[in-house]
Amino acid sequence: MKNRPNILFITTDQQRWDCLGVARSNHPVMTPHLDQLAAEGLRFDKAYSDCPICIPARTTIMTGRCAYHHGQSNMTVKPFPEQDHLTLPGRLRDAGYQTHAVGKMHFHPPRARYGFDRMRLLPEDYVNWLETTPHAGEYRGHGLGGNEIYPVFASTPIPFTHSHWIVEESIDFIRQLDPHHPFFMWTSFEAPHAPFDPPESFVRLYDNADIPEPLSGDWEDEEAAPNWVKHTRWAGKFDELPAHVIRAARKHYYAQITHIDYELGRLFGELKSQGLYDNTLILFTSDHGEMLGDFNLFHKSAFYESSAHVPFLLKWHEQANHSWTKGQLADGAVQLADIYPTLLDAAGLWSAQDEESRDGVSLLQAQESDLQDRWICGYMNKLDGFYMATNRKWKYIYYVNGGMEQLFHLVNDPEERHNAAAEHPEALAICRRKLLEAIPELEDSQSETGLKRTTTPLPSKQEVKAVNGLAWRGPIRYGKGY
Repeated sequence: MKNRPNILFITTDQQRWDCLGVARSNHPVMTPHLDQLAAEGLRFDKAYSDCPICIPARTTIMTGRCAYHHGQSNMTVKPFPEQDHLTLPGRLRDAGYQTHAVGKMHFHPPRARYGFDRMRLLPEDYVNWLETTPHAGEYRGHGLGGNEIYPVFASTPIPFTHSHWIVEESIDFIRQLDPHHPFFMWTSFEAPHAPFDPPESFVRLYDNADIPEPLSGDWEDEEAAPNWVKHTRWAGKFDELPAHVIRAARKHYYAQITHIDYELGRLFGELKSQGLYDNTLILFTSDHGEMLGDFNLFHKSAFYESSAHVPFLLKWHEQANHSWTKGQLADGAVQLADIYPTLLDAAGLWSAQDEESRDGVSLLQAQESDLQDRWICGYMNKLDGFYMATNRKWKYIYYVNGGMEQLFHLVNDPEERHNAAAEHPEALAICRRKLLEAIPELEDSQSETGLKRTTTPLPSKQEVKAVNGLAWRGPIRYGKGY
């Protein structure tokens, strides 16, 4: 057991790929500790969530299967589609690892362990702990709920925020380790998911920063936009948000990410002080991104780069055998389903039989040339369903409702401002074929595109805006309203 590495898996919730300091994007996010992690290991520049919604993405991580195979393709709450001994933590536990989950897991039922020996959950355990402090009752005491994007400050001091608590619980686990067995810990932050409520001192760090304007494109008006895009704008009233609110929301979003990064400095420092850092593999990513006002959209549940493209950092352990170099930027396509085989491979548990039953590949065995030719496909079961097929050059999005096709040339148009579907029929045909190879049930030989199509009408704009199901209010004791 001593030769097996420790594994620290870190996720944020709803962090865009370009909101990382080392990404050098126009988002002025400060992440010094994550930038250092990239320098010590590897950053994948084209990492995708195959179903960029909280529960499906976490199911992909736990199983190594994409949503179109594991079946959890929306936020419907249902039992986990895998036996405990076959989940990522279950297999590591059975191999002798000490397994611990800290933070937001979003499992059902919440206390189901699915292979973890120990769990400290957000919001359940965090709220119960907060109730024992002078700040009882202040979880989301500012009044904003889990999907409201207006900016606000944290309702507690820094030592009582959930990001600080998650790191405290992670450090507590490290200090109680059995030295004869390696550990696997999933440290899972709730931020920067809405509400955008960082401590005020972190917002002040961005007072002099240039906050970029949201992206816009030639396809986003109500005539050309897909029906799902229209419906989502109306449901959140995103098309009514004043520019100053969007700028402030972006600023608070950046501040949440920086708060997490600074907290991670404490966690990495603890690993070093315990002599564990060098033989610990660390993988950092997010379950999905955040539209953050781009194309008049917020939240996720979209296959646009802002939502489906995630940060992905890998620092290997001291005895790892691989072909990568420290500080390398890899531009091959990877996905969340690769986490399962990569971490099992690090523990010596990945086999040829596994390769046949899972969708991911081990990034410790992969060659960059293999990843450069790779296609990533995705599916979400919302508004009759929509799909993605992408590689390093093209992004194809297909909306079943209305049969809407979008094609973006990611080399010439990385911000997806122009729908080039009408201009590149050959690329369009290749994307359709790649999508059908991955998800053959989408095929309809009678349709013009060869793909299923529906014509379900949308409710009126007034009806949708009157409901506004995203406006959950706080305080909410156990986090209902995500």
